[in-house]
Amino acid sequence: MSAPAADAPDALSQLIPSRVARGFFLAVVSGLFFTLLNVSVKELVTEMPPLFVSWGRWIGGIVLIAPYLLWRVGPSGMRTRDMKLHWIRGLFHTPGYGLWYEAVVWLPLATMAALGFTGPIFVTLGAVLFLRETVHWRRWLGVAVGFAGMLVIVRPGIVEMNPGIILMMLAVPLIAGSNLIAKVVSGRDRPEIVVLWQSVVGAICFTPLGIWYWQTPTLLQLGLFLSAGFFGTMGYFFITWAYRLLDISALQSITFLAIVWAALMDMAVWGKTADVWTFVGAAIIVAATTYIAHRESRAGAAAGGKKK
Repeated sequence: MSAPAADAPDALSQLIPSRVARGFFLAVVSGLFFTLLNVSVKELVTEMPPLFVSWGRWIGGIVLIAPYLLWRVGPSGMRTRDMKLHWIRGLFHTPGYGLWYEAVVWLPLATMAALGFTGPIFVTLGAVLFLRETVHWRRWLGVAVGFAGMLVIVRPGIVEMNPGIILMMLAVPLIAGSNLIAKVVSGRDRPEIVVLWQSVVGAICFTPLGIWYWQTPTLLQLGLFLSAGFFGTMGYFFITWAYRLLDISALQSITFLAIVWAALMDMAVWGKTADVWTFVGAAIIVAATTYIAHRESRAGAAAGGKKK
């Protein structure tokens, strides 16, 4: 994992001098945009196939960001320093977001946000299974508590299993992998370049599905596709910018505000949201994953001290 980029002056450095405060502010703003993205997507998937919506969302992102970059930096400025990593990331975020968009059909946004908080748990498990990292008992305790929170949300055997729950639990570890790669890429490319190539790779990967499920959109649906492209592009732009300033573990706690925005949008747009057990389970997951992030940061600090 690459370290955050050097704290060079940027557009916010004069307004918010603190690197940590800038990173938190950018993460909060990105969460608002991602919630608006999910609202646009949820409206679209009620009328169109989710995998077609996934394709249209990435196309909408390209339509918005590519002309801007052409105007600002020209074709040469749109090049990436590591195309291979963008394609590797595509292997994670294409199936991850395909499953996520399928899950939107079945679940309130607040439930999706709550289950999305389990990402750090899957990152820990992935580090053990695939990277052969040593995980001590405190982090295993955090993982166990996090899974307990997930069970509070799902309540297997007590309530009927919602298909969206299964889709989300398949999507979350893939998206966690995508976010880890995004952190690496953000240390090499500017945020807008990372977002551009994420959109290009996503659009290419979803093209066969988009053609297979083709439906001619109405003007209103085209507007929603452009809205999804705008909100998604801005969300990824701000979170990628935040990744350049702070580690993912440091940003983890602030992303939990997503359930607040999601619940408010559920009520404002559809008049209902997730049940109380979703919020209880989310609170347990928040506590567990915040603890995991704390252990990660302490382990990183200890490792850095040994190298000196």
